[in-house]
Amino acid sequence: MPGKTKKPTSVSDLLKRGQGVLGRLREGTADADRALQALRRILPPELADKVWAAAARDGTLTVFVRSAAWGTRIRYLAPGFLASLSAELGVEIGRIQVKVRAQRG
Repeated sequence: MPGKTKKPTSVSDLLKRGQGVLGRLREGTADADRALQALRRILPPELADKVWAAAARDGTLTVFVRSAAWGTRIRYLAPGFLASLSAELGVEIGRIQVKVRAQRG
């Protein structure tokens, strides 16, 4: 009698285990979400709504905004909030990089 066929593992089970590439992807997504939420708490409300993604890596905060005008305002305010953001995230953020991209979806 041939051996039992193993039931395929669901993607949600793989993500819960947090192993390999999927685990690193899950961690990266969670880190980016934490950075975005922290940035939105620090920014003025009218500006926070214009940021649709953010990620901190190697001392740089990359921020995605909907227009160049909003990006300019964030660059202007950055020296005043980078220390607070660093403290909230628990990592040193020394520079900001703003990218203008229309939000998908």
